[in-house]
Amino acid sequence: MFDAIGRFSYRFRWIVIGVWIALFAVSVIATPFLEDVLTGSFSNPDAPSNRASTIVQEKFEQGPTTLLVVFKSAELKATDEEFKTAQARALEGLTATRIPYLQSVQTYASTGNPQLVSEDGHSSAAVLTFDAPMETVQREVETIREALRGTELSAYVTGEPAVNADLTRYSFSDLQRVELYGLPVALVALIFVFGSLVAAALPVITGGLAVTVTLGAMYLLSRASSMSIFSMNTATLLGLAVAIDYALFIVWRFREELHRGATVKEAVTVTTARAGRSVFYSGAAVMVGVVGLVFFPSTGLRSIGIGGALVVFFSVAASVTFMPALLAVLGHRVDSLPVIRLRAAHEGRFSKWWARVVLRRPWVSLVVGLALVVLIAWPAATMKTEMTSATTLPAAAESRQGMEILDTEFDREALSPISVLLTWDGSEPVDMERAAALFLYGQQLSGLEGVASVQNPFTMTGLNDPGALAALWTQFEQLLNDPDGFVVPDEGITLGPGQTITADQLEQFKLLIRSTVAPGAMLYYVVSEAPPGSADSRALVERLLELDAPAGYELHVTGESAYNYDFFEELSDWFPWVFAWVVIVSLLVFVLFLRSVVLPVVTVVLNLLTIAMSYGILVVFFQGDTFERVLRITSTGAIDIVIPVVMLCVLFGITMDYAVFMLTRMHERWHRSGDNRESVVIGIVRTARIIVSAALLVVIVTGAFTFTSIAETKMLGMGIALAIIVDTLLIRLTLLPAVMVYLGRLNWWWPSRGQSKGDEN
Repeated sequence: MFDAIGRFSYRFRWIVIGVWIALFAVSVIATPFLEDVLTGSFSNPDAPSNRASTIVQEKFEQGPTTLLVVFKSAELKATDEEFKTAQARALEGLTATRIPYLQSVQTYASTGNPQLVSEDGHSSAAVLTFDAPMETVQREVETIREALRGTELSAYVTGEPAVNADLTRYSFSDLQRVELYGLPVALVALIFVFGSLVAAALPVITGGLAVTVTLGAMYLLSRASSMSIFSMNTATLLGLAVAIDYALFIVWRFREELHRGATVKEAVTVTTARAGRSVFYSGAAVMVGVVGLVFFPSTGLRSIGIGGALVVFFSVAASVTFMPALLAVLGHRVDSLPVIRLRAAHEGRFSKWWARVVLRRPWVSLVVGLALVVLIAWPAATMKTEMTSATTLPAAAESRQGMEILDTEFDREALSPISVLLTWDGSEPVDMERAAALFLYGQQLSGLEGVASVQNPFTMTGLNDPGALAALWTQFEQLLNDPDGFVVPDEGITLGPGQTITADQLEQFKLLIRSTVAPGAMLYYVVSEAPPGSADSRALVERLLELDAPAGYELHVTGESAYNYDFFEELSDWFPWVFAWVVIVSLLVFVLFLRSVVLPVVTVVLNLLTIAMSYGILVVFFQGDTFERVLRITSTGAIDIVIPVVMLCVLFGITMDYAVFMLTRMHERWHRSGDNRESVVIGIVRTARIIVSAALLVVIVTGAFTFTSIAETKMLGMGIALAIIVDTLLIRLTLLPAVMVYLGRLNWWWPSRGQSKGDEN
């Protein structure tokens, strides 16, 4: 099949090149619009917390999305009239006509809610509610910021839509930086590989082509379904890595065939048949990994998987069609514009020396190699994970600055409580019997471990026992069922000796009732003792879900902590299945490719060692604060939960590349000689230089992402770059050859042929 593709690409080379140029041109036009359609959310619309949120919105007529504007003054207090006037003047420009879907604006001045004022009194938060999904509000963030520019107070727009908007903006500027610095460095490295400028430029051109076409395809997909901004980052990182590598292998084999005396047509055909076949199986291994992300319910993870699969597909397609066509046009001019003189690429002294060192005493190589693997992977045992937060953005990002003010100066737990909703059939007024059940449930919530307070009419101060509820019932019933019609007495309400609810408190109580009582529904705001993103807060959500609702009631739990809990639960439920998919299907791909049973198992096991080392690297560099200043990140003491998952699926496939190309040469030699040791030696000698070169290119491209602004992108780029280094040196060039020498002819065992030399594929 692949020789047919080679002949087709040679014969119709100008048509093939023209098609790819057309795809590139269309994608270049579409790519700038990606910024308007990508989001940053990882939530699953079908998760229980999201379904509960929808019910809360319907019952209480709330918009689904909120933004926070934090106002800060160095001199004024938020309770001062001058501060309130300045805040009101700043918010005057935020009208429904200027800001689409804006439903309401709540401030301390309009609600009297003390939670909207910071502990030092110099900051105040305004809550903007929108009757639109998060993606729509995200596109309005910059307009809102422009409307607030003229205020005499410092204003910070934050919240999930603002964080996502900043993630998008920084991601696009980061990609431009990677292209500006990473690709020229890769080109210089390729010059040292090939010696000529033309040959060196071909892989870079192919990498840029594959990534650009992928981004164009992602734009079309994002018009139909939600795509995360991280899908663009991951697709670009993965695409530049594999596309440049695949094109490198194609150019390498083409030049090798020409130097052997083949005609251009023969060189194109053989290159596509041999190197193209290896590229195809390598791409299949990478695609198996990234497709594993599609199994997760999270739209963000699924979009990363889709973007990764697309870029691998286009990288393989460009390498086996565009590259052969371009090489057919260039012919011997592939070596034009020589820059440096190189000796024979496949007979390097270092490769021979390394083969002798590794294979002279294989047991030493195994012991030393495994010891280093354990040393590098060991920190992974201490890995802690957390959800993506605003700290992933650079310190200069407005949404991060606003969120840090909320975290440090406000009662963050009270601002982001866990919403516990009880619903029942019917919409009749709350009677004494129902009130008793709701009261007792509120007391149960207040008594749970990890609960700081519960905000609800049935948990108000002074209403601590059923007797107090019964004594107050006449007035309390009217307040519950008709807060707007209840006339607040000037003297307030006396609950008992020394216990009086003042008129001002009753007005606040009426606001609480409007936000917690609805026909057929009662909402409890549960304030956790721990921050919303913490493990303790997720544990509280679990206890809330385990608490039985009263008979005849249905329980729903939502809020930031509940979203995080659902995401972690989804990952823990699905990760074993995704892991099994990646391992088993990769194993099957290698079994079909090598026509061997034992060697694919060895390869997959060694790949898992690389994954373990990559996790250890993440912990060392990102979980602690040792490298915080060097990497320009804010360490939170944990790793973003998304990164280890993406690393498994992406890195598992990338490292398969080197196994494919090394084992291909060993396989070819085995079929000629039937001598296992000779096959291993030839495999090292013929591929060590190209594998090291390919690894170097991946390190350059992915390592360039270490210099981006977003912490998650830094983790992914640096984690992959360092993992590729240790994988190349310890796994591909040390452990794999040493294990193969010990296994001998068993490496190539296939049921239909026993241990004898097999037929050529």
